[in-house]
Amino acid sequence: MVFGMVNIRRLQQTGGKNGSSFLIILPKGWVVRQNLKKGDPVVVAEREDGCLIIDPRLPKAGEFRTTTVRMEPNLKWAITSKYLLGFDEIRVVSDRQITSQERENVRRIINRFVALEITDEDDYQIVVQCLVDPSTLPVHKAMRRMNLIAARMLADAISAYFGGDTTTAEWVVQRDDEVDRLFFLIVRELRSAIQYPRMAEKMNIRPVEALDFRLAAQYIERIADLAVDIAARTAERPSEGVIDGLGRIAERVMEMLKRAVSNLFKFAPEKVAWVIQSEKQVSDEIARLRQRLIATPDGATQEHLTVLDCLLRVSEASRDIADLALPHS
Repeated sequence: MVFGMVNIRRLQQTGGKNGSSFLIILPKGWVVRQNLKKGDPVVVAEREDGCLIIDPRLPKAGEFRTTTVRMEPNLKWAITSKYLLGFDEIRVVSDRQITSQERENVRRIINRFVALEITDEDDYQIVVQCLVDPSTLPVHKAMRRMNLIAARMLADAISAYFGGDTTTAEWVVQRDDEVDRLFFLIVRELRSAIQYPRMAEKMNIRPVEALDFRLAAQYIERIADLAVDIAARTAERPSEGVIDGLGRIAERVMEMLKRAVSNLFKFAPEKVAWVIQSEKQVSDEIARLRQRLIATPDGATQEHLTVLDCLLRVSEASRDIADLALPHS
């Protein structure tokens, strides 16, 4: 982050020694750069650490924001970046007539995002709008939903792997798209909360929580990807010995995830301690099972070792989520 020159200003008191108001002179250069003039409103917001923010953008929070992108090969990246930056309307424009194939590509791209819909189009442009209001699907609710899906994916992936159930495995893979859509929505809303403090108040999210939720969402999205990796190993049913060893580890890992995420919303120190201790136990159990499989003839197939590695990484992600859930005061 780059900061401009630091200005030291002294408080001035109006009405003499008994005056009830204090004034501070704003740097003229800053006022000019922000295109402010006498009588323009600025909002003064107090942070949790006692600092005051003077932000001319705050009165604009909640206003309809529109942007334009070109119909180019990097269109997927362009739309994704504008969505995550919180724009309400994205106009996809072209200097020539937009083909049917290009229109279908736009539809495939916006299907990756929650509430992004085509609202208008003509020969040379396609208008895409985000129709979701953060108050209707707040970050807390979206986070819980995202975790619920990821946890179910993990449980079903393990069950499919143990039973050689390719149908359930395919269902796990399909649900990963739903997790990704919620992840993009959460990132979009958290960025808006950080950029516009009044939006954060509307969402009931503190700045420190926005950072924690951003990291937690990334960990949960990664756990969903690991569930897909496990589901991809479903080909034939493992032996009972492998199922017993992996089953005990998987049960503890899933409980770790459950306690870690629940602690994001209601802090309980005993949950944090349990998750941290469990991560150490899981790591030791996985190391022992790995050695046992390697030492057993035909016991250490690449699929078994990959699933072990996935479970280890889920336990590590759960521990990282638990580390985020520390008291903020």
